[in-house]
Amino acid sequence: MSEHRILLIENPASLSVDLGRLRIRRDGFEDSFVLPKDIAVLCLHHHTIQISVQALRGLAEASASVLVTDEIHHPCAWFLPQVGNGDLVRRLRQQMALDSTETKAKLWQALVQARLNTQAVNLRVLNRKGALRLERLAQEVQPADKTKCEGQGAKHYWAYLFEAEFSREKQGAEDAINARLNFGYAVLRAMVARSLVLAGLNPALGLGHCSMENPFNLADDFIEPYRFVVERHVAKNHIGEFNSQARKEMLGFVTQEIKLNGAGYRLPAAINESVASFVRILDGRAKQLNLPEDMLIQADDEESWA
Repeated sequence: MSEHRILLIENPASLSVDLGRLRIRRDGFEDSFVLPKDIAVLCLHHHTIQISVQALRGLAEASASVLVTDEIHHPCAWFLPQVGNGDLVRRLRQQMALDSTETKAKLWQALVQARLNTQAVNLRVLNRKGALRLERLAQEVQPADKTKCEGQGAKHYWAYLFEAEFSREKQGAEDAINARLNFGYAVLRAMVARSLVLAGLNPALGLGHCSMENPFNLADDFIEPYRFVVERHVAKNHIGEFNSQARKEMLGFVTQEIKLNGAGYRLPAAINESVASFVRILDGRAKQLNLPEDMLIQADDEESWA
């Protein structure tokens, strides 16, 4: 699958289709065009944006997702493609068969370990203290994370990541750091959910996240080892108001390079590979998830890109 872009629109606009292209019309500007197949996530960030059904259909057929935000920049709706994947029923049965199995417990263990290890990597790269504790916690994670190492790690991590006193807030936060984190996580979540749907997986059937009210439990599972990308970006770029320019700069994390099993991938491709590794496990063709180790591959490593 080719790499795709995150397209952010946050001014009054009208979106329609012209000769197979998505046309973006704004008063006082020339029309701009983009091919739907080049879009991974379309972020609609203004209350007067209009989009035609034909444009939504074209985006869905191109496997793009649409993210709508509210007046305080928080996501309030998603539009995910319903692809014609012939494996939907088989994948659903495979996912359901995982419930209460040792394999499911070990998969969540691997995701938590990756989350803790990438948190430790962030602290080391950013010259913060506390990385060793996270590395030790990663080694102590049991199947299904029975001893709650993930929660212990989160409390420790947030205490060291940002140099100023910081309190993590998931809902309604408007401070510079939490606003950026929540926006970045929302875009990342949309990317993961899109990848899961394209693979024929049901995003509601999670491995560690199992809320009956959450239709994206599995997406929240696979976000965990990738959150560090957003967090490192915010740690380096969190000064000032979270305005239009800041939101555009925030999307820069999508272009980061990720290492999985020694090979280099752009972020969208890395997510696709992690999801594909889960599918291989469901099919009995693999035993381990392919999860991120670090990011920012050096120039002399470029020959290993996938």
